[in-house]
Amino acid sequence: MDQNKEKGYTQYQKKVIKGYYENKDLRLIQNLGELVSDMYLITDEKKKDSGWKKIKKILADLKVHPNEVEYLTKERNLAVISKKLEEIF
Repeated sequence: MDQNKEKGYTQYQKKVIKGYYENKDLRLIQNLGELVSDMYLITDEKKKDSGWKKIKKILADLKVHPNEVEYLTKERNLAVISKKLEEIF
């Protein structure tokens, strides 16, 4: 049995759900860009640590190779992340 039928989604809801998942990469790229911009302004070390964890997670969600994620985040250089962001987009 079709999962969408089982849950009773309308055609419109199915279309919205499909669009959400089809555009996941674009949303992740946008989130990464916003996070990098915010990171330039953060002065609190705890917030910076949290931001770098989020950057690692987003890169992993974008299916960047784990070795590359480690390389990109090892020195905590936002310029390197910005360059990768340009490359992805």
